[in-house]
Amino acid sequence: MKTPLAAPATDSSLAWHRAALLMIVTSLTGFGIIMIYSASAFRAARGGGWSMSYAWNQFSWLGVAVVALFTLSRIPHTFWLRLRWPILLVTYMLLAFVLTPLGTRVNGANRWFRFAGFNVQPSELAKNGMIVVIAAFLARIPDGRPKLFRHVIPLCCLCGVAVGLVAVEPDFGTASLLASALGVLMLAGGVRLWQFFLLILPAIPAAAWIGYTKFDYINRRVHTWAAGEAYHTNASEVAIGSGGLWGVGLGQGPSKLDYLPEAHTDFIFAMIGQETGLAGALSIVLLFAILVWQGLAIARKAPDRFGSLLATGFTILIGAQAVFNMGVVTGLLPPKGISLPFVSFGGSGLVVFYSMVGLMLAITRPVPVAAENPADLTVKYRPIAAFRSDIVDSGAG
Repeated sequence: MKTPLAAPATDSSLAWHRAALLMIVTSLTGFGIIMIYSASAFRAARGGGWSMSYAWNQFSWLGVAVVALFTLSRIPHTFWLRLRWPILLVTYMLLAFVLTPLGTRVNGANRWFRFAGFNVQPSELAKNGMIVVIAAFLARIPDGRPKLFRHVIPLCCLCGVAVGLVAVEPDFGTASLLASALGVLMLAGGVRLWQFFLLILPAIPAAAWIGYTKFDYINRRVHTWAAGEAYHTNASEVAIGSGGLWGVGLGQGPSKLDYLPEAHTDFIFAMIGQETGLAGALSIVLLFAILVWQGLAIARKAPDRFGSLLATGFTILIGAQAVFNMGVVTGLLPPKGISLPFVSFGGSGLVVFYSMVGLMLAITRPVPVAAENPADLTVKYRPIAAFRSDIVDSGAG
């Protein structure tokens, strides 16, 4: 007997969104490797090294990322719904263990595990894990209307543990990003605006105050940025401004010659602005805008609530990280140490983002209806339920 398929997943337009999403990701990654080589060649060749070492390292990680994307795209997305508790446990364990001597301490922060010469950042893996977990819990609320005490407060506690563990590494940039993405996902999952204001908004100034008063590096960054004395920001703005409309040419940007720190990682967007000009920078912005559009289209046409929330969460996280990075590079935000998705140098980050895309591609394929509760998984779901006007219940039960 054949396994029944979820009918909504046969929407032919999903194939177009799948192809468009792959094209955008491939374009960003390809251009990123070119810019990584351009931005890192001088640094790599200094002292007799190989000028392409950083670019080759990224290309090698790309192979791992593609395997992850292909594998996850072939697994029915509903499979992960059943693994929400193990995923949550593993996420917490990785974030906790990196704070112990098992983690590698660099520049005063415990953010990495080092295995056989490779660095793995648990906070990057936590992005995937927490999006899957929160989407799974929201999808299992029968009527899509989370109650304050039964659902919203427990979900906030689950998010708070992960965000708090990332923050104490310390990594307030990633913690802020993760909190923002999970907050929007909860709104998409039906959390009312009044519930959001009651629980989440008061936590924002409290977290900001703790970070500002308890962590000296945050205090220094905010002060120097507000006073216009942040070296990274100033060097980045000089690089972007010197690019003009069409840029100085690939490989010709002078800022990478030790003037702009982290030119191949967190500030690669500044090198794009310098070497390809305003035209190149706006092209990257346009590609991310199209990526977000395609991701939300997949969320809107997903065959079930879990798929809709999963696509929404990943899309918002990728888009938010791109906005955060560009905001830092252009001086609109204080330096945070957040990379540009698919473009910046970083193997574990590339694998994580390709994994997100793989899970989103899985949503576009027909999947077997889950045996445990087929009706719950195949109900068409409208994202961003917080803004619906047809729901009048108090949601406090």
